[in-house]
Amino acid sequence: MLRTSTTQAGRALLRSRPELVSPSSRPFRIRHLSTTPFMARKSARAIAAADSTASPETQDASTSKVSLSDLNPKSCLTCGRVITPRAKWAKDWNGIKYCSDRCRSSRPGKIVAAFKIEQKNREALTDRSGVTCSDNDVRVDVETFVEGVLLEIAAKAGGGTLEDAQDRIRSLLESASIPVGMRESETKPSDTDEDEDGQSHNASTEIDDSTHVHLLWKALDSPPGLRERIRRAARRLALGLTHESNTRQTSITTTEAGSLELLQGGKVLRTVQDLSFAKGVLHVKLKNS
Repeated sequence: MLRTSTTQAGRALLRSRPELVSPSSRPFRIRHLSTTPFMARKSARAIAAADSTASPETQDASTSKVSLSDLNPKSCLTCGRVITPRAKWAKDWNGIKYCSDRCRSSRPGKIVAAFKIEQKNREALTDRSGVTCSDNDVRVDVETFVEGVLLEIAAKAGGGTLEDAQDRIRSLLESASIPVGMRESETKPSDTDEDEDGQSHNASTEIDDSTHVHLLWKALDSPPGLRERIRRAARRLALGLTHESNTRQTSITTTEAGSLELLQGGKVLRTVQDLSFAKGVLHVKLKNS
């Protein structure tokens, strides 16, 4: 009886003084917590993990969308024409230097004619731009040679036409007893090269003696032909483009830095767009002359 009374008294005391109860002896209750925040955090992590494991193609597609309106036209380092932004070039627009495969493979410095010539005939080519001679061996950097003739014509009083430059090249070759011919590229001239995606017809760096046609004439008249080769050299000189294959040069789109002027109907062509679409007879003269 005493034990029962004591136990009952103790229980009554604990009920009246709950602070005396040890936390560890209190009944464990499960609190019903909301799982919404936890699930949200888990979903965010899952999305991040999915993004990190996405394929490179998927990431490129989402990050490489470039608006063509945000890209500025540039100049081709070979033909001196305007390169208009295209969707296929948008991802690597900063690296584009040529408007076509042909311009890439026939860029300045790429085509060189190497041949032998008799001493008596060599004098007509000696000291010309782009020409190096060693005994009877001659090497001609075609684009530099054409540019030198253009500057010679432009330096005359009143300048001259691009046709004058073509006649001068023929005259120089004939003086060196180098036979010249007439090809379809000259009989059916084209003022603009519309085949921007055309493949090169001459990917070699040096013209070899594979036919009866003289090496130098073969090189000069190789695609796109002598007439167009002269026109694109004139555009390069008007823009001030050097033979350095540097993408920074493609941003030159005016003739401020050019060494000569191209005129159509007495009007000076001042932008790469003007030069690109000029047709007919074009005059050339040195600047400030």
